[in-house]
Amino acid sequence: MTDYHAIPELLEEYMKKHERDGLWVTVPEFRRFFAMDEHASPAISGFFHRLYQGPFFTCPYRVERIEKIRVNAPQTRMIKRYFINRRPQPGNKQSIRASNARSYTQQ
Repeated sequence: MTDYHAIPELLEEYMKKHERDGLWVTVPEFRRFFAMDEHASPAISGFFHRLYQGPFFTCPYRVERIEKIRVNAPQTRMIKRYFINRRPQPGNKQSIRASNARSYTQQ
């Protein structure tokens, strides 16, 4: 895969496939799921860090926590895992404004 701009769509597909709102994900798991090579790892981890720092408006998910874990295959090393959860849906501002306008006219 050479188009790393598709990572938000791939993340949405990954989360829908696992049918959970909150899920721990590592970059190697994500790569293996989509059969991506190791060259995609920096782009994936960079995107996950971006979701941790603040909202990414085209992606409905956010990273709530990042933890370092020790893995033993093929050698002992530390990697990060990311707890990804769906962002709360914002309310419809038009309907809120309309209901507020109705309440003002009724008073």
